[in-house]
Amino acid sequence: MKPYQIGAVTWSLQIPDLGENLKVIKNELGLRLVQVGFMGANDLADPDKIISSVKGSGLKVSATCVGFGELGEDYTTIETIARSGGYMPDETWKQRYAKTVAVANINQELGVEFLATHVGFVPHDHSHPQYAVMVDRLKRICDALGERGLTLLMETGQEQANALSAFIVAVGLPNIRVNFDPANMVLYGVGEPVEAVDILKDKIVHVHMKDGKWADKPGIDWGQDVVLGTGDANIPGVVDKLREIGYAGPLVIEREAGNERFADIQKAISLLESLGAIR
Repeated sequence: MKPYQIGAVTWSLQIPDLGENLKVIKNELGLRLVQVGFMGANDLADPDKIISSVKGSGLKVSATCVGFGELGEDYTTIETIARSGGYMPDETWKQRYAKTVAVANINQELGVEFLATHVGFVPHDHSHPQYAVMVDRLKRICDALGERGLTLLMETGQEQANALSAFIVAVGLPNIRVNFDPANMVLYGVGEPVEAVDILKDKIVHVHMKDGKWADKPGIDWGQDVVLGTGDANIPGVVDKLREIGYAGPLVIEREAGNERFADIQKAISLLESLGAIR
């Protein structure tokens, strides 16, 4: 990957067939970089086909991403995802661990170092019993990935930047870092994106380009996912701050709302190019 290379995530386009999805990203959007997501029940039904499709696409993979919608992850409200997200729920922890390892095996076959996910809402109180549980679970995830030469990327949004940084320190392993999503800071109502970049600094190794508007009740109600550059995430300021801290990774477009995803991604590409990013 080149510094500030523009990519796109596969799940934005809502094209179920991975091979077709990758063709659109390369041939119609004109990109050379992709993040491949595994969010649903059937995404891992044929790992060999996945590997063949990605290898044959001509695209570079910046990272993969694993989600657990089929295992009860519920993004209806901030409250529901706080209960159901990531590695927090005890009743599905084993299945979510197993799915993560299955994606890690695909990473290994593809030679892709980074695997991203929302790990779940970590309690703010470090003395809360579930805090130690989450530290232990993330150590187990990172150990499994470490055996395969991989790094886990925690996605921003569910914790304030200081809390996220402290949690990474508590896990205490070298292969846990941050996928920075500026919009999620706004959508979840947890902090200003530019300030968060300054706090997380060298923990950031992968960046989503997504924008959002603050909710009337931040942290209680969802903010609004909007076209890149039209929201409150201050995308030009985020890119400037990333340069200031020495970040030299990709800028991967994610659009999770609206009915004009392809056109919205095109607008995002144009904005990022105007900010000095490259295809």
